Amino acid sequence: MEAAELYYPQIQARAGGYSLDQGIEIEVCSARDSYFDWAKIRFTEQFQPEVSLSRKDPAAVFLGYDGVLSRVFTGYVAKPYNSADSTNEVSLKDDMLLLEETVINDTFLSATPQELISFFLAKAGVSNMRLSPKNFPRRKVLPIRRQNAVQAIETVNAAWGLKLPFFFSDGVFYWGEKPEQEKVYTFQYGVNILRLERRGGVWDLETVSVPFVKHSHKINIIHPRVSGERVVSKVLFSTNDSGFIRTHIYF
Repeated sequence: MEAAELYYPQIQARAGGYSLDQGIEIEVCSARDSYFDWAKIRFTEQFQPEVSLSRKDPAAVFLGYDGVLSRVFTGYVAKPYNSADSTNEVSLKDDMLLLEETVINDTFLSATPQELISFFLAKAGVSNMRLSPKNFPRRKVLPIRRQNAVQAIETVNAAWGLKLPFFFSDGVFYWGEKPEQEKVYTFQYGVNILRLERRGGVWDLETVSVPFVKHSHKINIIHPRVSGERVVSKVLFSTNDSGFIRTHIYF
């Protein structure tokens, strides 16, 4: 368990050739039940006429404190500037965008799930991966007809009767694995918990900017309504109307 002093929050967004730490609002979502992370960058009036971004421009969002920034999103521009849901906004998607655009149309012989997924990722240009080390029997024949790489991975899971989650984190693809967690952070009533509510069977903990917490992480809760160690199912980072950075942690 670790508690951190959280003062002087900072934000930085990169998209295409731009790197901005002011004049922007952000929203970043990462959830265990979604195979991709998404983000939105909204530009305030001073930057709106100057912005020029194209689809698949690289993008990243960083949050942190006292000059130490952590990456909370890595990916690409999914929709060109002002083609998102709102004006003066750009929509981003993580590296799954590459897999969604990669078509698999082949018949695979005597292959394991890891061999197939490695092939799909290589075709999409992805080289950083962590795949489950478990041994699975080889499948004699598996035809995949005009599916994108995401659909093909789902086909592999179904063919072997698996329900292994897959996602990107910090640019690394995970299948049946998850990033190592070095520290377990604590959130305490009256200290760094701004609000805690239960909605639809899920706890929603609102706190300040905590870029080091990711979905599937364990956190420690000290609160009159709930306490103990919990597993994070979703993390949402956003700036509110006053410009403050808020994190919603769901468990």
